[in-house]
Amino acid sequence: MTVHSQPLIGATIDARYRVDAFVARGGMATVYRATDLRLDRTVALKVMHGSLAEDHEFVARFVREARAAAQLSHPAIVGVYDQGEADGFVYLAMEYVDGQTLRDVLKKRGRLTPLEALSVIEPVLEALIAAHNGGFAHRDIKPENVLISTDGRVKVADFGLARAIVTSETTGLTQGLLIGTVAYLAPEQVERGVADARTDVYSAGIVLYESIVGQTPFTGETPMSVAYQHVHAHVPAPSAIRPEIPHQVDELVLTATKQDPTQRFADASDFANSLRTVRSLLPSESPGANSESRTVILDRTESTVTVGPWTTTPVPPSPGSAAAASAAIASAGAATGVLPNAPGMQGPPGGPWVATGSNETTVQPIPEPQVVEAGGNAEPPAPPEQPKQRRPRRFRILIAALVLALIGAATGVGAWAYTKSQIVTVPSLVGMSPAEAKATLAPNDVNLAVAGEDFSATVPKGAILLTDPAAGTTIKRGETVTARTSAGPQTVKLPKVTGLKQAKAEANLRAIGLTAQSSEEFSDSVDKGVVISSDPKTGTVVQVGSAVSLVVSKGPPPVTVPSVVAMDRASAVAKLQSLGLKVAIRNQLPVVVVGRVYSQNPGPGTVIPKGSTVTITLV
Repeated sequence: MTVHSQPLIGATIDARYRVDAFVARGGMATVYRATDLRLDRTVALKVMHGSLAEDHEFVARFVREARAAAQLSHPAIVGVYDQGEADGFVYLAMEYVDGQTLRDVLKKRGRLTPLEALSVIEPVLEALIAAHNGGFAHRDIKPENVLISTDGRVKVADFGLARAIVTSETTGLTQGLLIGTVAYLAPEQVERGVADARTDVYSAGIVLYESIVGQTPFTGETPMSVAYQHVHAHVPAPSAIRPEIPHQVDELVLTATKQDPTQRFADASDFANSLRTVRSLLPSESPGANSESRTVILDRTESTVTVGPWTTTPVPPSPGSAAAASAAIASAGAATGVLPNAPGMQGPPGGPWVATGSNETTVQPIPEPQVVEAGGNAEPPAPPEQPKQRRPRRFRILIAALVLALIGAATGVGAWAYTKSQIVTVPSLVGMSPAEAKATLAPNDVNLAVAGEDFSATVPKGAILLTDPAAGTTIKRGETVTARTSAGPQTVKLPKVTGLKQAKAEANLRAIGLTAQSSEEFSDSVDKGVVISSDPKTGTVVQVGSAVSLVVSKGPPPVTVPSVVAMDRASAVAKLQSLGLKVAIRNQLPVVVVGRVYSQNPGPGTVIPKGSTVTITLV
């Protein structure tokens, strides 16, 4: 367990908020539980990190966005109470929600059932509806911003704060946001930096996917590789990883996460309406659930989340019940049964009465037995034939209900099997030739269309680079998969960089997609800071993204000053000049008789740049 050093705990900020406990630390701020001493209530105090608080441009944007977000009022939105700047801290006072984030829940549970996930996402969408109606786009919907309180309420936090970061010009802030939330960014956010209601719909769809699958749809070694997938690949159906997920939930996720914003749900309200419809179609996971309830209950001691009860689907009456009997009679129509005598019926008292099969039941009396007379002697009438023992009415109704149930089940299974047989999953075609891909798709009656090519350093030229829909997506037989093939790696011809200053040479290489790796060496012929040579050489065709080695001059090599003391003038000068040094001459006496070196500066053994001056003194 990480122990956080929190010097603010116990301090009072702005003479109003007493910091009581550490809650969490994020990329933008540290959150504390605090007490509002003026109103005597518990609040969540979000204190900006020092690096952000020092950026006046960011603080100004943050204040504007926080004030605007404070205008939002909805049960599913974390309320903003106050914002201020005091004692060197920039802070935000918000509603305190005692519970966990959806991220905490997913870390403990791994994933939620579809019904649990829908019950969590629905209030998220309700919060977005309120925000969108107020002209807000959240821009950063992710599990960390979905709070689930201990009493079952779901709330969304940090409205508008993502905009404050994105629009800041501070170096690294935009990159920091991208790294933190790239898994939930819509394609248009990655490509053009724009956001609207449909952007939040996309992010909510990704959160729904992660909640029921247990992972985000796109992963990669770097944030940019994940961002690339959002732009160039389709979100796969959740059932491609979790086959037990109902197809209605698949369709909900796939519609919310369409790459083209115009093909998604128009807004959070549209998404919520479809979600409620899907939720009503799923079987209840809580017997006797109330269809109006959507409670999310956290049990932190057991590390579980109970979501429910939910909307239930009417269950067919069980065989043998009164409801089943009524349903069987209403369905069968032509069933025959013995009905009890009733007021208004005609026939012998006590019946029996026979209900004959038709759409409208007709009741007829059984005729009285007749007396046959012979020879004037009246023979006692033959005893009436006893009616055959009838099976109990309830038993016949049960049989009828079972037969109808079997017929219905067979019909449903047949329809399901037929529908299932018309749905296929797109296989992975990346790396195949178009001919191989067509052969792979042909058995499932799926067509292939090649729509162009893109450069790729990893997929061989001519092979399939990506498909639309992406692998794992379910489509109908007879539909077409559109593919783009690889044009191979993009190449450029290396321009002339020798003879240029190092900064200019490196800038020219970056402009055509190459990187530079520079080293230095001494040169008597090339000025310091100028490129001596490159590898590869000028004119070589190289792959975009590859590195070019540059050798940069450090200027002439240094020289170790030799000793010229006691040498005559001519010899000393010749020796120093042979090493590339300049000579300055001074006389120790007004009249020099011998002309030998009495002293030198710098002294023998000193290392100096070539071309430096050595002063000799003669006597």
